[in-house]
Amino acid sequence: MDFLHRQGFLFSAAHSVGFIAALAMMSLIWRFYLPAHRPAAKRRGQQFYPWIIASLLLLFLRGGILSSAVDVGGFSPGFGFLICTAITWVSFYFIIVFYGLSERSVADQAEKNQRYFLIGIVLYSIVLRFFYLGTPELFYEEAYYWNYAKHLDLSYLDHPPLVAWLIGLSSAGLGDHEFAVRFSAWVCWLITAGFIYRLTSIIYQEQDALRSVALVAVLPIFFVTGWIMTPDAPLMACWAALVYFLYQALILENRSAWFWAGIALGLGMLAKYTIVLVALAALLWVIADPRARKWLWRPEPYRAVLIAVILFSPVIFWNAQHDWASFLYQSQNRMAERPEFSLDDFILSIILLLTPSGFFSVILIYWFRKNLPPSCAIATPDPTQAAEANAESYGKRLLLILTIIPFAVFALTSVFRETKFHWTGPIWLALLPYMGLLIAPNLAIGAPRLWRWVQRSWPPTLLVCLLSYGAFLHYVTLGWPGVPYPSGLFLLGWSGFGREIQALADQFQAKTGESVLVVGMDRNRIASGLAFYQNKALHSSATEGDPAWRRTSSWHLFDRKGLMYEYWFPQREQENKNLLLVSKNPLDLSDDAILTRINNAEEIKPITLWKNRRPVGQYYYRQVQGYRSTVQSAPPFAKGQPD
Repeated sequence: MDFLHRQGFLFSAAHSVGFIAALAMMSLIWRFYLPAHRPAAKRRGQQFYPWIIASLLLLFLRGGILSSAVDVGGFSPGFGFLICTAITWVSFYFIIVFYGLSERSVADQAEKNQRYFLIGIVLYSIVLRFFYLGTPELFYEEAYYWNYAKHLDLSYLDHPPLVAWLIGLSSAGLGDHEFAVRFSAWVCWLITAGFIYRLTSIIYQEQDALRSVALVAVLPIFFVTGWIMTPDAPLMACWAALVYFLYQALILENRSAWFWAGIALGLGMLAKYTIVLVALAALLWVIADPRARKWLWRPEPYRAVLIAVILFSPVIFWNAQHDWASFLYQSQNRMAERPEFSLDDFILSIILLLTPSGFFSVILIYWFRKNLPPSCAIATPDPTQAAEANAESYGKRLLLILTIIPFAVFALTSVFRETKFHWTGPIWLALLPYMGLLIAPNLAIGAPRLWRWVQRSWPPTLLVCLLSYGAFLHYVTLGWPGVPYPSGLFLLGWSGFGREIQALADQFQAKTGESVLVVGMDRNRIASGLAFYQNKALHSSATEGDPAWRRTSSWHLFDRKGLMYEYWFPQREQENKNLLLVSKNPLDLSDDAILTRINNAEEIKPITLWKNRRPVGQYYYRQVQGYRSTVQSAPPFAKGQPD
């Protein structure tokens, strides 16, 4: 591999060729020199597909390890290839041993075999995400929230502050790079999985809890929010914690659980306001259920609400200082949007978030809610288990309510307004203990036929999901030989783009002798991406000690929307500054709204973005001088066109 790379081959090509060579060599060794682990001739065809799947999963993981060793760890490519070679051979050996042992397995070991399968699924998901935390470029949203963290505050216009606080904490300890930005998302996933494991354990058995965690590890919505750092990552952790403590309080009548429920609710509101729908569902449950109504006269729920309000108070204080801007943005402004029927997109988004297997599992859980087995291994509980079965049935109704109420709110909203595809993501956490029943190898006798069909679909669904994640992460990091990149796929190629823009800003500043403000000509995406990747670029002496995020703004300077950039870079404070305008569309750089606010402008020029020696997009820039916060007469110079 190192030899191929030194000869000019791309990382992806050298890595893939080296892996294929190792795979071929290990197959020969398995065939001729490890007879004890060789499958019987009649089963070799059956072992072909598992062997291919295991090899592909290893290939994708190895790509993450290689890129992390070089890009994050700072090791040389040669040392990175050496690490990957050692991991490959060790992994192949254990795969071969596993095949040899599985040859001796029998039908009554199905439960044990599935346990090993699920443990492998969970561990692979965790490790895969970890090694790809710092290698692909950020998404636009992640770069925007990184800018949040650089402008730390009590709250922000479009989101509460928890995402910024977490990124700020990890960046302070790990530095300003992709791994640090995403590390908190990975930790939030571990917290989410821990609470789902504990919730399922008190409802069912440890094996059932492992199935629920496998769903948290692999279902698209949970995998993505455990890798991409957005407000949804801490929201998932807080939502899972709140559901767990509400179950403890309302079903098991654990009074101390109310204290922790208040903390989970308060922290969740610092992540995203939508977690209040869980509190609304719990309130409706307490009012409607005779057994739970007693909590209306006890102090614990009110203390929980007080704790939540105290934790949420920074957001209230920030809004009081800014004319309630965030609350209005999330309520009145959204209601003022153009009416749009989006129920069909809403349903499609659920299928994408949960996969078809998960979607039909939710339908089955609701449709057969009265006939769900109390455990995957129990068809009919004996009398000694009656009390536990009753408690489980009572708790099942609570978890269904904690799902149905938020779902109903989002579904109703989709009838009149556009909804975001990821909004429903956390509401399915409450159903994971029951969705896990559908993965059990030995289902209770008498289960519906559709139930069994969905049950058979889960193992291939989990594997297809993992293969898809691994292939995608490998693609956006190292690429695939002969496969081009589509233009505009999040921030691909922006590491080099940031260096080029930083060099242009330095040259412009050296030429004029005045500071330069880089302006991304859209709402917040270009500015956020450039601020992050300029910050990673090498700074000249002219800008040393002046971080890029303090010199990168958005097009709100020309009376367009810029979200938090309107607060970070007020128009009047940019008076007379020189600007380096950057846009995806060259027409945005010659608009009268720009030309009537500047004194002079140079010609528009293009910049091509590259990733792994392949073009991934094109942007345009223009240097302008003498910004004015108010409109003036059009300057006597040509608008200019791109070269």
